Amino acid sequence: MRTSDELRAGFRAFFESKDHGFRPSASLIPRADDRSTLLTTAGMQPLMPYFLGRDAPPAPLLTTVQKCFRTPDIDEVGLDGSHLTFFEMLGNFSFGQYFKEGAIELAWEFVFEHLQLDPERFWVSIFAGDAELGLGEDEVAHRHWVEMGQPAERIVFLPRAENFWSVGGPGPCGPDTEMYYDWGAEHGCGEPDCKPSCTRCERFLEFWNLVFMEFELHVDGKLTPLPKQNVDTGMGVERTAAILQDVMSVYETDVYQAIMRWIAGESGVAYGDSPEATKAHRILADHGRGMTFLAADGVAPSNEGRGYVMRRIIRRAVQQGSRVGLEPPYLAQLADVVIEQMKGGYVELEEHRDDIHRILAAEEERFGKTLERGLRLFEEIAGKGGDIPGEEAFRLHDTYASHSS
Repeated sequence: MRTSDELRAGFRAFFESKDHGFRPSASLIPRADDRSTLLTTAGMQPLMPYFLGRDAPPAPLLTTVQKCFRTPDIDEVGLDGSHLTFFEMLGNFSFGQYFKEGAIELAWEFVFEHLQLDPERFWVSIFAGDAELGLGEDEVAHRHWVEMGQPAERIVFLPRAENFWSVGGPGPCGPDTEMYYDWGAEHGCGEPDCKPSCTRCERFLEFWNLVFMEFELHVDGKLTPLPKQNVDTGMGVERTAAILQDVMSVYETDVYQAIMRWIAGESGVAYGDSPEATKAHRILADHGRGMTFLAADGVAPSNEGRGYVMRRIIRRAVQQGSRVGLEPPYLAQLADVVIEQMKGGYVELEEHRDDIHRILAAEEERFGKTLERGLRLFEEIAGKGGDIPGEEAFRLHDTYASHSS
């Protein structure tokens, strides 16, 4: 199991063999009663009513491959080899069936018997407890990991911020245990306390999170038990593919190679030719996938909400395209690369190909005209001589997405 396609198929087959029912990806647009986020950010989000006990799940055990989109890091995409907005999350879910022991056993079997990862490079983190929540160390999870064969010296206890999952406010929550891949000491900071969650280096890559969802957090900060003890897990396709393919950047995995080849072929500028080219390729690759999937789910550019997210990533991609010499219009072609690669797992891409083309082409043309107006304004202001006043520079950037430097 080495390719991303094999990873997706293998994950589904493994959990179906363990009596999990497969549920296709939900839309990137959350349920009408879910106002927690603009877009679907995790595999468990569409399943929230089941975790809260408000609705009966279609099966007591489920597995999914969920498309996700997270907006906080939009401006970070391109700066390194890990930040993404759009990604896929593999998940297995238990509603009142197995709990910590079962989840850890299944994860161990999949990681070592199916992914065949090197046990010497495997670390786990566990919830260290939290006085405010009135919870102690997760000794149960620790004991199960040790019983499975994980050396105690490669198990670390981390605080609430690292190993207690919640929706960011009131709602279901619980301690979690995370799995990390160790790229090796040569990629570390050299400090004796270097371990998972180290902020000084990128030695450790978190790739699978097992959440033991057993509480509901209330507005007053108190916890009450959920009707059932549940399990919610999330494994990132892109990160796990990087491990399987032995590359430290997700952008060097097979997930992105078709897009990278297309960009290089159309622009004559390859990934890695320069720092600027690498940044542009990453942004075009990530945002190209994101805009294609958003359009397929009916998100159109606008000045608010989900539409504003769509507008931002389209305009950011177009700006980077111009820096590597892509000649507009090209977003529809970029979307076709994504569709051809991903339509096997997401039939909506082919079904809505014409809508995707229409949405992206219209915004690309609109932004092109905006840039022309911004350029004329820039030349008018610059023609007066001297530095561009701060107020005018802000207007250029905010309204026309131009850069005065």
